[in-house]
Amino acid sequence: MTATSETATWLQEQIEAHAPDKESDPSAAARLAEAYAALAGAKAPAFGMNLPEQVDNRDVLRQRSLELLKQWLAKVDPEMKEKIRAQLAGYGIGSGPPIPPAPPVEDA
Repeated sequence: MTATSETATWLQEQIEAHAPDKESDPSAAARLAEAYAALAGAKAPAFGMNLPEQVDNRDVLRQRSLELLKQWLAKVDPEMKEKIRAQLAGYGIGSGPPIPPAPPVEDA
């Protein structure tokens, strides 16, 4: 087994362990959000691990993190949803600040 496949296996186990049907603590949603951000390329740890550049099945793991995160978001209170949204925005994911309008074009 290579280091990248070992990392992927460990990540898959962590992601599944934080699913809402396996974990009752809503803070698991925040840990999944962080892992999702890390797998999406943000400078974030995934379950406490700084990910190497190469991770086997990165896209599959990222998608699964998102699926489980959505399940969590359907269960948590609005305050927790807002915390997770802010957490993801802090990593540059999701709705960030609005893009300012372009300056008017002046005819020469």
